[in-house]
Amino acid sequence: MQYTKLGRTGVDVSQIILGAWQFGKQAWGEIKDDESVQTMFAAIDAGINLIDTAVGYGAGYSEAIVARTVKEASKHCMIASKVMGPPEAIRSGVDAALQRMGVDRIDLYQLHYPQPRCPIADQVGAMKEIQEAGKIRWIGVSNFDLAQLQEAVATARIESCQPPYNLFWRQFDDDVLPFCGEHEIAVIPYSPLAQGLLAGRFRKPDDVPADIRANNKLLTADVLAQCVPVIDRLEAIGKAHGKTLVQAAIAWTIQAPNITAPIVGARRAAQLEENLGGVGWSLTEEEWTEVAEAGKAISTTLDYSSNMWGWAPR
Repeated sequence: MQYTKLGRTGVDVSQIILGAWQFGKQAWGEIKDDESVQTMFAAIDAGINLIDTAVGYGAGYSEAIVARTVKEASKHCMIASKVMGPPEAIRSGVDAALQRMGVDRIDLYQLHYPQPRCPIADQVGAMKEIQEAGKIRWIGVSNFDLAQLQEAVATARIESCQPPYNLFWRQFDDDVLPFCGEHEIAVIPYSPLAQGLLAGRFRKPDDVPADIRANNKLLTADVLAQCVPVIDRLEAIGKAHGKTLVQAAIAWTIQAPNITAPIVGARRAAQLEENLGGVGWSLTEEEWTEVAEAGKAISTTLDYSSNMWGWAPR
């Protein structure tokens, strides 16, 4: 495993972070706990030292199983979680999370989505309060646009930003990511494989399962048809390097400007093993740029008024 610095913390973080949304089971079809635990153990054994979860992943179920597994692991691993809501929900939420997880402090605690009916300064201010109380180590944000991130930075020290980001979803390419680079804020993007699209699992709408992915804007018939030729090209580039499409998509993300470490989910240890092959090699500059431009052309046609699944906080 290779490592990089997590913002200004001085702490090393693995170049892949394990995403734990699927371990919460809700909205993901059949997920078996024993496979989830095996996947986490395999990740930690491979050198992954940060697992990202949230109270919203199965009403806290993911938080609980992640914390229990990390405690039993033979190597140290940090936990990142997320909460959202007004200040009172943040304060009560962290207490509930600490109890649910059986820990005294959460390493990285992030605002999952900004709440439009509550000032950003109040939400981040509550995060600062619980940090000063010793309940969390670092503050992060997720799904914040530039104006929201600027207000957050003016309120407290923000160590990480978690936007959606992959070859086709490039909403924050030109503002949030450069701002993070300028302010030494770690960028730990989610959905680098676009929920399986960049794993080559979906070539036509009938391939998309009837779970949360059925709502993904990238998996609608029109968008999917545009993506497939770009995916084919990325797959060919990966093959030329002796790598799979998944590994090429992860490597592409790691190489993107201002990216620290992508959050990559895995249901099973075998999937994780393939994901790990995305670390430690690079596309050529020409290859990276070729697919980046093709992906950006699709990205510019997408509706960013709501998230990847058509939801926005109100």
